[in-house]
Amino acid sequence: MDLPPDTALIFDQDEELSVFESFVHATNYLEAIDVSEVEYTAAYSPDGGVLALTAPEGWKGPVVLTRTGRSDLVDLERRVARYWQRHQTGKPPLGPQETARFLIDRDNQPHVGWLSRVIGLLRRSSPGVDSSLS
Repeated sequence: MDLPPDTALIFDQDEELSVFESFVHATNYLEAIDVSEVEYTAAYSPDGGVLALTAPEGWKGPVVLTRTGRSDLVDLERRVARYWQRHQTGKPPLGPQETARFLIDRDNQPHVGWLSRVIGLLRRSSPGVDSSLS
């Protein structure tokens, strides 16, 4: 499956990677104060296009993400490889586009909390309860 056209890979000072399906998702999630204080050190499109992350109105204003027209696929690949070394130990590293797809798919999985799991277990182990009704 192809990535959305405005997918953004954003790295913070600790080299943590956040992937957003669109510039809108990224700018709605990121806080201007963090952008103003340079918490985020690099932003890329999956093909290595360099993105500019700014907070033009300061820490209270909106976050803006734009294309710069520059490319640095080598730096993006280096940062993504470091992500795999730190967070996906034992798994073969993927390239930037595959990593973006992997993280988007992972983040879009429905989350089943502990309470839902307990209720499911209770339903399965209770005699006389038709589990097909739930």
